[in-house]
Amino acid sequence: MMKRILLACLIVAAIVGISTTAQADITGVALGTGAPPATLGSYTMTAFPDDYGTPYTDITSLASPLGGTVDFSSAMEIRTIGPGWATWSHGYTGDVLSTKGATSVTLTLPAMTGAFYFYAEPNPWATYTITATAQDGTFASQDVDGYAGAAGFGFYGDSIATIAITSATDFAIGEFGIAAVPVPGAVLLGVLGLSVAGARLRRRQS
Repeated sequence: MMKRILLACLIVAAIVGISTTAQADITGVALGTGAPPATLGSYTMTAFPDDYGTPYTDITSLASPLGGTVDFSSAMEIRTIGPGWATWSHGYTGDVLSTKGATSVTLTLPAMTGAFYFYAEPNPWATYTITATAQDGTFASQDVDGYAGAAGFGFYGDSIATIAITSATDFAIGEFGIAAVPVPGAVLLGVLGLSVAGARLRRRQS
């Protein structure tokens, strides 16, 4: 019986090792002005609620729907598309966060974040380049028209800790989505638990 349990553990460990290696690098993608994707890489995304709080108040963090918070390196001001921030894209009418004149902000993500996306739009009604860079140097960059709509930026792969967003002008970000890195240990413990439970059941039957 112990041999069977050991073999099951080795098989699961091998599978986990393969999947971890496949997700070892971070990939950055420019999503354009279309609606947020349901998936990034192999990750199924969970969108944040579009209500960030009271308009025109400052926040330094935003609760993730998966637990933990996204923390901002400087205070961000809540605006609502329409009365507080004039334009966006693909029909989004929820809240966004203004940098209040700053040209950069760094997002610190919850532990074990496997994928993350957000949208950004410059404040002036003109086209500016916005660049997002993960902690390992992986980046996505695109020209975004402040008059015509926000553009999305996505990252997926290894555990993503921070994303730095920069532009030559101030901007707003919003429409966040997140996915967590699978926990291999939980899979391994599940196999062990099933093996032990099966062994106990066979002993009772005999």
